[in-house]
Amino acid sequence: MPEREAAALLGTSHFRVLIGREELGFAEVSPLSSEVDPESGEQFAHVVLRRALSRDTTLFDWRRAIVEGKNDRRTVTIHQLELAGGRIANSWRLVRAWPYRWSGPALNALESGVAFEEVELAYDDLVWVRRRPPRPSRRPRPTSQGA
Repeated sequence: MPEREAAALLGTSHFRVLIGREELGFAEVSPLSSEVDPESGEQFAHVVLRRALSRDTTLFDWRRAIVEGKNDRRTVTIHQLELAGGRIANSWRLVRAWPYRWSGPALNALESGVAFEEVELAYDDLVWVRRRPPRPSRRPRPTSQGA
């Protein structure tokens, strides 16, 4: 009987996040979580995305649009990668996501840390995107030469 190979363990430090079709860099994604309430059905915990603060106001602007009444729900896709810059191992889709909360950095003259911003997303559905495992590469068969 052939031996089974142990499945490779996946890490948590290599991932990509797309909001709509735009990829934004994040340092951290909170756990994805859902639970079932017998009375109200499936419920999803909000997801918090955290990144270093820059001059890019994309997340803040999205939140302002929601506050001002614009219906700007977007698909957010989270890809877990096998390695840095590697193939996608798993993907999850937050369907009709919108920024429930945005927060900026805590500022402190006595520290020299990195300033972060966070956006907390609410969403209508969580989908684990199923991917087919990669096919093994095919090597061309050697051809025999006639005499």
